[in-house]
Amino acid sequence: MAVPVAGRGPQVAGVAGLFLALSTITIMLRCYCRAFVVKSFGLDDWSALIAWVFFVFFCTFAIAGVYHGTGQHSSLLPQEEIPIGLKWWWACEPVYVLSNMALKFSIGIMLLRISVSKTHKIIIWTTVAILEIYGLAYFLLFVMQCLPSSYFWTRFTGGTGSCIDPTITVNATYAYSAISCAADWTLGLLPISLVWNLQMNPRTKVSVAAILALGAIASTATIIRIPYVKDLSNQEDFLYATTDVALWSTSETGIGIAASSIATLRPLFRTFLSRSKLLGGSSSQGASNPWPASGNPGYVRSRSKSDAEEFGLRSDIGKNRGVTTLVETGLDGERGERKGVTRSSSGRSGSVAPLTSTQHGWGDSESKLTEVSSEDVQSWESGIRKTTVSTQNVR
Repeated sequence: MAVPVAGRGPQVAGVAGLFLALSTITIMLRCYCRAFVVKSFGLDDWSALIAWVFFVFFCTFAIAGVYHGTGQHSSLLPQEEIPIGLKWWWACEPVYVLSNMALKFSIGIMLLRISVSKTHKIIIWTTVAILEIYGLAYFLLFVMQCLPSSYFWTRFTGGTGSCIDPTITVNATYAYSAISCAADWTLGLLPISLVWNLQMNPRTKVSVAAILALGAIASTATIIRIPYVKDLSNQEDFLYATTDVALWSTSETGIGIAASSIATLRPLFRTFLSRSKLLGGSSSQGASNPWPASGNPGYVRSRSKSDAEEFGLRSDIGKNRGVTTLVETGLDGERGERKGVTRSSSGRSGSVAPLTSTQHGWGDSESKLTEVSSEDVQSWESGIRKTTVSTQNVR
Protein backbone atom coordinates (compact mmCIF):
# COMPACT_ATOMS: atom_id res chain seq x y z
CA MET A 1 0.00 0.00 0.00
CA ALA A 2 1.45 3.33 -1.06
CA VAL A 3 0.85 6.68 0.58
CA PRO A 4 0.24 9.99 -1.24
CA VAL A 5 3.46 11.75 -2.14
CA ALA A 6 3.70 14.72 0.18
CA GLY A 7 6.10 16.79 2.27
CA ARG A 8 9.55 16.80 0.62
CA GLY A 9 8.89 13.58 -1.24
CA PRO A 10 8.41 15.35 -4.60
CA GLN A 11 11.89 16.90 -4.21
CA VAL A 12 13.47 13.49 -3.73
CA ALA A 13 11.60 12.02 -6.70
CA GLY A 14 12.35 15.03 -8.90
CA VAL A 15 16.09 15.08 -8.17
CA ALA A 16 16.36 11.32 -8.63
CA GLY A 17 14.49 11.48 -11.94
CA LEU A 18 16.58 14.42 -13.17
CA PHE A 19 19.96 12.85 -12.52
CA LEU A 20 18.80 9.44 -13.68
CA ALA A 21 17.91 10.98 -17.05
CA LEU A 22 21.09 13.09 -17.20
CA SER A 23 23.40 10.22 -16.31
CA THR A 24 21.64 7.89 -18.76
CA ILE A 25 22.02 10.32 -21.67
CA THR A 26 25.68 11.04 -20.96
CA ILE A 27 26.66 7.42 -20.34
CA MET A 28 25.00 6.34 -23.59
CA LEU A 29 26.86 9.07 -25.48
CA ARG A 30 30.07 7.95 -23.81
CA CYS A 31 29.51 4.33 -24.83
CA TYR A 32 28.78 5.38 -28.42
CA CYS A 33 31.80 7.67 -28.59
CA ARG A 34 34.22 5.17 -27.10
CA ALA A 35 32.90 2.11 -28.95
CA PHE A 36 32.12 3.53 -32.41
CA VAL A 37 33.91 6.88 -32.80
CA VAL A 38 37.19 6.20 -31.00
CA LYS A 39 36.82 2.40 -31.24
CA SER A 40 38.56 1.93 -27.90
CA PHE A 41 36.14 0.79 -25.19
CA GLY A 42 38.37 0.33 -22.17
CA LEU A 43 38.31 -0.63 -18.51
CA ASP A 44 37.40 2.90 -17.44
CA ASP A 45 34.33 2.81 -19.70
CA TRP A 46 33.21 -0.53 -18.30
CA SER A 47 33.65 0.79 -14.78
CA ALA A 48 31.62 3.91 -15.57
CA LEU A 49 28.89 1.73 -17.06
CA ILE A 50 28.81 -0.38 -13.88
CA ALA A 51 28.60 2.80 -11.79
CA TRP A 52 25.60 3.91 -13.86
CA VAL A 53 23.87 0.54 -13.39
CA PHE A 54 24.21 0.84 -9.61
CA PHE A 55 22.97 4.43 -9.83
CA VAL A 56 19.87 3.27 -11.72
CA PHE A 57 19.09 0.93 -8.82
CA PHE A 58 19.75 3.76 -6.36
CA CYS A 59 17.32 6.13 -8.08
CA THR A 60 14.73 3.39 -8.47
CA PHE A 61 14.87 2.59 -4.76
CA ALA A 62 14.75 6.30 -3.83
CA ILE A 63 11.67 6.94 -5.98
CA ALA A 64 9.99 3.81 -4.60
CA GLY A 65 10.68 5.07 -1.07
CA VAL A 66 8.90 8.33 -1.85
CA TYR A 67 5.65 6.37 -2.21
CA HIS A 68 6.18 4.88 1.24
CA GLY A 69 7.01 7.92 3.31
CA THR A 70 10.43 9.27 2.31
CA GLY A 71 10.40 13.03 2.82
CA GLN A 72 7.45 12.98 5.23
CA HIS A 73 7.20 13.24 9.00
CA SER A 74 6.66 9.95 10.79
CA SER A 75 3.74 11.40 12.74
CA LEU A 76 1.83 11.88 9.48
CA LEU A 77 2.41 8.37 8.14
CA PRO A 78 0.52 5.16 8.86
CA GLN A 79 2.63 3.05 11.19
CA GLU A 80 2.66 0.12 8.79
CA GLU A 81 4.23 2.30 6.07
CA ILE A 82 7.26 3.41 8.10
CA PRO A 83 9.08 0.03 7.91
CA ILE A 84 8.55 -0.11 4.14
CA GLY A 85 9.94 3.41 3.71
CA LEU A 86 12.95 2.52 5.88
CA LYS A 87 13.57 -0.64 3.87
CA TRP A 88 13.78 1.33 0.63
CA TRP A 89 16.04 3.89 2.31
CA TRP A 90 18.32 1.10 3.56
CA ALA A 91 18.44 -0.43 0.05
CA CYS A 92 19.77 2.87 -1.32
CA GLU A 93 22.81 2.89 0.96
CA PRO A 94 24.88 -0.04 -0.38
CA VAL A 95 24.24 0.69 -4.08
CA TYR A 96 25.16 4.34 -3.46
CA VAL A 97 28.56 3.29 -2.11
CA LEU A 98 29.15 0.73 -4.88
CA SER A 99 28.23 3.26 -7.56
CA ASN A 100 30.72 5.79 -6.23
CA MET A 101 33.45 3.18 -5.86
CA ALA A 102 33.07 2.18 -9.51
CA LEU A 103 32.91 5.85 -10.58
CA LYS A 104 36.11 6.87 -8.81
CA PHE A 105 37.88 3.80 -10.17
CA SER A 106 36.77 4.78 -13.69
CA ILE A 107 38.13 8.31 -13.29
CA GLY A 108 41.44 6.99 -11.98
CA ILE A 109 41.86 4.56 -14.89
CA MET A 110 40.99 7.29 -17.39
CA LEU A 111 43.74 9.54 -15.98
CA LEU A 112 46.22 6.66 -15.91
CA ARG A 113 45.75 6.22 -19.67
CA ILE A 114 47.14 9.71 -20.34
CA SER A 115 49.73 9.77 -17.55
CA VAL A 116 53.40 9.47 -18.46
CA SER A 117 55.16 10.57 -15.29
CA LYS A 118 55.75 7.89 -12.67
CA THR A 119 54.93 10.44 -9.96
CA HIS A 120 51.51 11.10 -11.47
CA LYS A 121 50.77 7.39 -11.66
CA ILE A 122 51.73 6.89 -8.02
CA ILE A 123 49.46 9.76 -6.98
CA ILE A 124 46.54 8.33 -8.95
CA TRP A 125 47.01 4.76 -7.69
CA THR A 126 47.39 5.93 -4.09
CA THR A 127 44.30 8.13 -4.25
CA VAL A 128 42.14 5.45 -5.86
CA ALA A 129 43.41 2.73 -3.51
CA ILE A 130 42.63 4.76 -0.38
CA LEU A 131 39.18 5.66 -1.65
CA GLU A 132 38.34 2.09 -2.68
CA ILE A 133 39.53 0.57 0.59
CA TYR A 134 37.58 3.03 2.71
CA GLY A 135 34.60 2.71 0.37
CA LEU A 136 34.57 -1.05 0.96
CA ALA A 137 34.72 -0.53 4.74
CA TYR A 138 31.90 2.05 4.49
CA PHE A 139 29.83 -0.40 2.45
CA LEU A 140 30.25 -3.14 5.08
CA LEU A 141 29.35 -0.67 7.84
CA PHE A 142 26.10 0.19 6.09
CA VAL A 143 25.16 -3.42 5.47
CA MET A 144 26.00 -4.61 8.99
CA GLN A 145 24.97 -1.59 11.05
CA CYS A 146 22.06 -3.75 12.22
CA LEU A 147 22.10 -7.51 12.78
CA PRO A 148 20.14 -8.93 11.20
CA SER A 149 20.02 -6.29 8.48
CA SER A 150 16.22 -6.40 8.45
CA TYR A 151 16.21 -5.05 12.00
CA PHE A 152 16.96 -1.62 10.50
CA TRP A 153 13.28 -1.42 9.47
CA THR A 154 11.56 -4.06 11.61
CA ARG A 155 12.61 -2.51 14.94
CA PHE A 156 9.57 -0.24 14.70
CA THR A 157 7.21 -3.18 14.36
CA GLY A 158 8.45 -5.40 17.15
CA GLY A 159 11.40 -7.04 15.37
CA THR A 160 14.37 -8.41 17.29
CA GLY A 161 18.02 -7.61 16.74
CA SER A 162 20.57 -4.91 17.47
CA CYS A 163 22.08 -1.86 15.76
CA ILE A 164 25.32 0.02 16.35
CA ASP A 165 25.33 3.49 17.86
CA PRO A 166 24.02 5.90 15.16
CA THR A 167 26.88 8.30 15.91
CA ILE A 168 29.30 5.71 14.49
CA THR A 169 27.48 5.89 11.17
CA VAL A 170 27.51 9.69 11.33
CA ASN A 171 31.25 9.86 12.02
CA ALA A 172 31.98 7.30 9.31
CA THR A 173 29.97 9.39 6.85
CA TYR A 174 31.95 12.51 7.79
CA ALA A 175 35.17 10.62 7.12
CA TYR A 176 33.86 9.23 3.84
CA SER A 177 32.83 12.72 2.71
CA ALA A 178 36.27 14.13 3.54
CA ILE A 179 38.11 11.34 1.72
CA SER A 180 35.78 11.60 -1.26
CA CYS A 181 36.29 15.37 -1.52
CA ALA A 182 40.06 15.02 -1.26
CA ALA A 183 40.06 12.34 -3.95
CA ASP A 184 37.80 14.39 -6.24
CA TRP A 185 40.02 17.46 -6.02
CA THR A 186 43.22 15.46 -6.38
CA LEU A 187 41.96 13.69 -9.49
CA GLY A 188 40.36 16.93 -10.68
CA LEU A 189 43.47 19.13 -10.44
CA LEU A 190 45.89 16.49 -11.66
CA PRO A 191 44.89 16.90 -15.35
CA ILE A 192 46.31 20.42 -15.27
CA SER A 193 49.72 18.95 -14.53
CA LEU A 194 49.23 16.11 -17.01
CA VAL A 195 48.61 18.37 -20.02
CA TRP A 196 51.08 21.11 -19.05
CA ASN A 197 53.98 19.65 -21.05
CA LEU A 198 51.97 18.27 -23.96
CA GLN A 199 52.60 19.62 -27.45
CA MET A 200 49.43 21.70 -27.60
CA ASN A 201 48.64 25.37 -27.94
CA PRO A 202 47.60 27.08 -24.68
CA ARG A 203 43.94 27.23 -25.66
CA THR A 204 43.80 23.48 -26.28
CA LYS A 205 45.62 22.76 -23.03
CA VAL A 206 43.10 24.78 -21.05
CA SER A 207 40.12 23.11 -22.71
CA VAL A 208 41.50 19.59 -22.28
CA ALA A 209 42.41 20.19 -18.62
CA ALA A 210 38.99 21.68 -17.93
CA ILE A 211 37.22 18.74 -19.54
CA LEU A 212 39.25 16.18 -17.61
CA ALA A 213 38.68 18.09 -14.36
CA LEU A 214 34.88 17.97 -14.66
CA GLY A 215 34.78 15.02 -12.29
CA ALA A 216 35.72 17.33 -9.40
CA ILE A 217 32.34 19.06 -9.72
CA ALA A 218 30.75 16.15 -7.86
CA SER A 219 32.63 17.15 -4.71
CA THR A 220 30.51 20.32 -4.59
CA ALA A 221 27.46 18.22 -3.69
CA THR A 222 29.51 16.28 -1.15
CA ILE A 223 30.58 19.50 0.58
CA ILE A 224 27.00 20.83 0.65
CA ARG A 225 25.82 17.54 2.18
CA ILE A 226 28.24 17.65 5.13
CA PRO A 227 26.10 19.88 7.43
CA TYR A 228 23.16 17.48 7.06
CA VAL A 229 25.07 14.27 7.88
CA LYS A 230 24.25 14.64 11.58
CA ASP A 231 20.58 13.97 10.77
CA LEU A 232 21.44 10.30 10.15
CA SER A 233 21.25 9.87 13.94
CA ASN A 234 17.66 11.13 14.11
CA GLN A 235 15.82 7.87 14.74
CA GLU A 236 12.46 9.39 15.70
CA ASP A 237 11.81 11.17 12.38
CA PHE A 238 14.37 9.47 10.15
CA LEU A 239 12.51 9.55 6.81
CA TYR A 240 12.03 13.32 6.96
CA ALA A 241 15.24 14.31 8.73
CA THR A 242 17.47 12.56 6.15
CA THR A 243 15.84 14.18 3.11
CA ASP A 244 18.74 16.57 2.50
CA VAL A 245 21.24 13.73 2.79
CA ALA A 246 19.26 11.81 0.18
CA LEU A 247 19.03 14.82 -2.16
CA TRP A 248 22.73 15.65 -2.12
CA SER A 249 23.85 12.02 -2.25
CA THR A 250 21.79 11.63 -5.42
CA SER A 251 23.26 14.84 -6.84
CA GLU A 252 26.81 13.78 -5.96
CA THR A 253 26.68 10.50 -7.85
CA GLY A 254 24.59 11.82 -10.73
CA ILE A 255 26.88 14.78 -11.33
CA GLY A 256 29.95 12.55 -11.08
CA ILE A 257 28.70 10.09 -13.69
CA ALA A 258 27.56 12.84 -16.06
CA ALA A 259 30.74 14.91 -15.69
CA SER A 260 33.11 11.98 -16.12
CA SER A 261 31.18 10.89 -19.23
CA ILE A 262 31.21 14.38 -20.74
CA ALA A 263 34.99 14.40 -20.28
CA THR A 264 35.25 11.58 -22.86
CA LEU A 265 33.02 13.17 -25.52
CA ARG A 266 35.53 15.55 -27.12
CA PRO A 267 36.09 13.27 -30.17
CA LEU A 268 32.32 13.07 -30.67
CA PHE A 269 31.91 16.85 -30.50
CA ARG A 270 34.86 17.35 -32.85
CA THR A 271 33.42 14.90 -35.37
CA PHE A 272 29.98 16.51 -35.17
CA LEU A 273 31.32 20.04 -35.59
CA SER A 274 33.55 19.09 -38.51
CA ARG A 275 30.61 17.52 -40.35
CA SER A 276 28.01 20.13 -39.54
CA LYS A 277 27.20 22.24 -42.59
CA LEU A 278 25.51 24.79 -40.36
CA LEU A 279 28.84 25.43 -38.65
CA GLY A 280 30.85 25.58 -41.86
CA GLY A 281 32.02 21.99 -41.87
CA SER A 282 31.83 19.47 -44.70
CA SER A 283 29.80 16.29 -44.54
CA SER A 284 32.07 14.56 -47.04
CA GLN A 285 35.42 15.36 -45.50
CA GLY A 286 36.39 14.76 -41.91
CA ALA A 287 38.57 17.09 -39.92
CA SER A 288 41.38 14.59 -39.86
CA ASN A 289 41.51 14.13 -43.66
CA PRO A 290 45.09 14.96 -44.71
CA TRP A 291 43.99 15.72 -48.28
CA PRO A 292 42.24 19.09 -48.47
CA ALA A 293 39.72 19.21 -51.29
CA SER A 294 40.71 20.91 -54.51
CA GLY A 295 38.47 22.33 -57.22
CA ASN A 296 38.34 19.08 -59.21
CA PRO A 297 35.74 16.70 -57.77
CA GLY A 298 37.76 13.65 -58.84
CA TYR A 299 40.90 14.08 -56.77
CA VAL A 300 42.45 16.08 -53.98
CA ARG A 301 45.84 17.70 -53.98
CA SER A 302 48.38 18.53 -51.31
CA ARG A 303 51.74 20.27 -51.46
CA SER A 304 54.60 18.66 -49.56
CA LYS A 305 57.49 20.37 -47.77
CA SER A 306 59.71 20.00 -50.86
CA ASP A 307 57.13 21.90 -52.94
CA ALA A 308 56.29 18.71 -54.83
CA GLU A 309 52.66 18.05 -55.51
CA GLU A 310 51.15 14.85 -54.17
CA PHE A 311 47.89 13.37 -55.29
CA GLY A 312 45.35 11.18 -53.55
CA LEU A 313 41.96 9.94 -54.65
CA ARG A 314 38.99 11.23 -52.71
CA SER A 315 36.95 8.71 -50.80
CA ASP A 316 33.62 10.20 -51.80
CA ILE A 317 33.78 9.39 -55.53
CA GLY A 318 30.79 7.26 -56.43
CA LYS A 319 31.49 3.60 -57.04
CA ASN A 320 29.66 3.77 -60.36
CA ARG A 321 32.29 6.07 -61.81
CA GLY A 322 35.58 5.36 -63.50
CA VAL A 323 38.83 7.28 -63.26
CA THR A 324 40.94 8.32 -66.22
CA THR A 325 44.48 9.41 -65.42
CA LEU A 326 46.59 11.20 -68.01
CA VAL A 327 50.34 11.62 -67.49
CA GLU A 328 52.29 13.81 -69.94
CA THR A 329 56.06 13.96 -69.75
CA GLY A 330 58.42 16.25 -71.54
CA LEU A 331 62.23 15.93 -71.83
CA ASP A 332 64.71 18.56 -72.88
CA GLY A 333 68.48 18.91 -72.87
CA GLU A 334 71.11 16.91 -74.76
CA ARG A 335 68.67 14.09 -75.60
CA GLY A 336 66.50 16.45 -77.56
CA GLU A 337 62.79 16.85 -77.08
CA ARG A 338 60.80 13.70 -76.53
CA LYS A 339 57.25 13.46 -75.39
CA GLY A 340 55.33 10.49 -74.09
CA VAL A 341 51.72 9.99 -73.19
CA THR A 342 50.51 7.33 -70.82
CA ARG A 343 46.80 6.85 -70.42
CA SER A 344 45.05 4.59 -67.96
CA SER A 345 41.30 4.05 -67.62
CA SER A 346 39.88 1.91 -64.87
CA GLY A 347 36.62 1.38 -63.04
CA ARG A 348 36.41 2.34 -59.38
CA SER A 349 36.41 -0.97 -57.54
CA GLY A 350 38.14 -0.05 -54.32
CA SER A 351 41.61 0.51 -55.81
CA VAL A 352 43.30 2.42 -58.61
CA ALA A 353 45.51 0.83 -61.23
CA PRO A 354 49.20 1.71 -60.80
CA LEU A 355 50.92 3.93 -63.32
CA THR A 356 53.43 1.29 -64.36
CA SER A 357 53.37 -0.69 -67.58
CA THR A 358 53.76 -4.44 -67.91
CA GLN A 359 53.95 -6.79 -70.83
CA HIS A 360 50.25 -7.56 -70.72
CA GLY A 361 48.88 -4.19 -69.71
CA TRP A 362 47.97 -2.64 -66.39
CA GLY A 363 46.05 -5.22 -64.41
CA ASP A 364 42.38 -4.98 -65.21
CA SER A 365 42.67 -1.54 -66.79
CA GLU A 366 43.26 -0.53 -70.36
CA SER A 367 46.63 1.01 -71.18
CA LYS A 368 48.13 2.56 -74.25
CA LEU A 369 51.69 3.81 -74.75
CA THR A 370 52.33 5.92 -77.81
CA GLU A 371 55.33 7.70 -79.34
CA VAL A 372 57.68 6.27 -76.72
CA SER A 373 60.30 3.63 -77.41
CA SER A 374 61.61 1.18 -74.83
CA GLU A 375 64.86 3.12 -74.66
CA ASP A 376 62.94 6.30 -73.86
CA VAL A 377 61.00 4.54 -71.12
CA GLN A 378 64.25 3.50 -69.42
CA SER A 379 65.49 7.06 -69.45
CA TRP A 380 62.40 8.53 -67.78
CA GLU A 381 63.86 8.39 -64.30
CA SER A 382 66.72 10.73 -65.18
CA GLY A 383 65.08 12.72 -67.93
CA ILE A 384 61.71 13.89 -66.63
CA ARG A 385 61.62 17.65 -66.32
CA LYS A 386 57.90 18.36 -66.22
CA THR A 387 54.98 16.19 -65.20
CA THR A 388 51.32 17.11 -65.32
CA VAL A 389 48.75 14.80 -63.78
CA SER A 390 45.04 15.25 -64.33
CA THR A 391 42.30 12.99 -63.11
CA GLN A 392 38.81 13.03 -64.52
CA ASN A 393 35.59 11.34 -63.47
CA VAL A 394 34.21 9.03 -66.13
CA ARG A 395 30.71 7.66 -65.73
